[in-house]
Amino acid sequence: MRPKVRGAKGKSPVIVVAGEGDNDRQVLRHLIAAVHPGAKIVDVKKKTALSQADTSLSPRVAELRRLSQARSVGAELAGIVVHVDLDAVDDAKYIRVRQRISAELRKEFNCPSALALAAFEMEAWLMQFPSAFTKVNSRWILRERYRGCDLTKVDTPKEKLRDHGWNPPYEESSAPEIMGHVFGSKDGHMEPDGKNRSYEEFMAELRSW
Repeated sequence: MRPKVRGAKGKSPVIVVAGEGDNDRQVLRHLIAAVHPGAKIVDVKKKTALSQADTSLSPRVAELRRLSQARSVGAELAGIVVHVDLDAVDDAKYIRVRQRISAELRKEFNCPSALALAAFEMEAWLMQFPSAFTKVNSRWILRERYRGCDLTKVDTPKEKLRDHGWNPPYEESSAPEIMGHVFGSKDGHMEPDGKNRSYEEFMAELRSW
């Protein structure tokens, strides 16, 4: 049974999504809606860049809390989802950055949080679903080397997609439509082909609410 986000008595629950760009937030909205169907989802549109925020992490997360509260006025802030591109495939760095940002989110927010720390970039999440690419464009066929593998280890996946030589080429603006096909199939949700640790850990956090 899927977990359901519940609001306090008299208040509707709202899940706030923040991140580095609109396309990434739109991708996350598909994931949230699949796990918590019917939940109201709103965006913090100001760019939230946390991965390199060493000495400035606390004030940036505090600002994110204020922005999230402003977006959820009149409702209960039931969850916060934050997207960050790791821009690395280093396991030690992934663990360190995830622990640091997650701890800061738990300290600032009185609601569940889910960190979408995409390793390397969000495109490495999309590449788990090769058939979703061909749903968008029949000529977008993912090379065999990227099928059935650990996509957490693929560096610069956005460039890897552009190196396919597709016409038209892959652009970030296609990411939400690709993920929409993953969860919008009439035959049910697509199953990942291969794996991505950062995707799996994000989904586990989201399902735990």
